[in-house]
Amino acid sequence: MTLKEPKMPHISLLEKLNRDGIAKLADSTAYRIAPDQDDYIAEWTPGTEIVIKENPDDQEWQYKLFSAGGGIPVKAALHAEP
Repeated sequence: MTLKEPKMPHISLLEKLNRDGIAKLADSTAYRIAPDQDDYIAEWTPGTEIVIKENPDDQEWQYKLFSAGGGIPVKAALHAEP
């Protein structure tokens, strides 16, 4: 599967957040949240507005995601669904 490159910055609704830290968004993108960021996403639920911004200073985690209602940005990378 090819990865859909989102326009930056933008907002999308969270559809699902699984135990592996994969956030699926309403705009058909999915992101893998960095494992050490779990505490910051504990309150994210389906329907949460998520802001996505590029993180050009980090080669592994190229994006920062955070709740539009406030919150600490978390490191993330695009995730391809099988």
